[in-house]
Amino acid sequence: MEIPTQNPGASDPATVLVVGSASVRTEPDEAFVFLTLTRVESAAGPALTDVASRGEALATILDELDVPTEDRSTTGITVSEEFDHTKDGRRPAGYRAATTLSVRLVDTRLIGTIVMRCTEELDARISGPSWRVSPDNSAWLEAASRAAANARDKATAYAAGLDLELGALLALAEPTDVAPRRFARAASTGGEVPIETAEQEITATIHATFTLLPLRV
Repeated sequence: MEIPTQNPGASDPATVLVVGSASVRTEPDEAFVFLTLTRVESAAGPALTDVASRGEALATILDELDVPTEDRSTTGITVSEEFDHTKDGRRPAGYRAATTLSVRLVDTRLIGTIVMRCTEELDARISGPSWRVSPDNSAWLEAASRAAANARDKATAYAAGLDLELGALLALAEPTDVAPRRFARAASTGGEVPIETAEQEITATIHATFTLLPLRV
């Protein structure tokens, strides 16, 4: 809380700057799963060919499950030489090719199915799921509304403590350094593999400046 000092005789009213904050808990409405295909061969070409072939099979599986292509993104392709470590030093052991696909899932019930099929049919490595509350989720607006109300309540309390009255709102700003989300346990299941979702706590913060007026009698 900051109350700028007013110079004697100044015409501008005193102001109060407060920080309002609020948190809302809600279940995530989307998840990200990362699928990695990898292969080691004596040469880089065959390793890449194998990974590319299984990548096409992975795309077919996602098509069958109606995962939109716009929700899939290749996040990395690597080819590197492999070595065996022996008592006589390192020895070449071939080349490893790998590719990773990020998949955004709105229907989180598909996670278990994707994990089972991709590991059994494609020998894929799985990372995730990573849960998220989407930007257009109404919980963000609810948190923002509560943060604004919290700012007004705090400003009103400061004004009352100084025997003043809260005046008009002069400025409202949302800081860029939003507090990180925290998680609370919430169980559910999806597909063939049991999946636990997490109820997320999202936070909104606002900076508000009000005028301070003399009490009316």
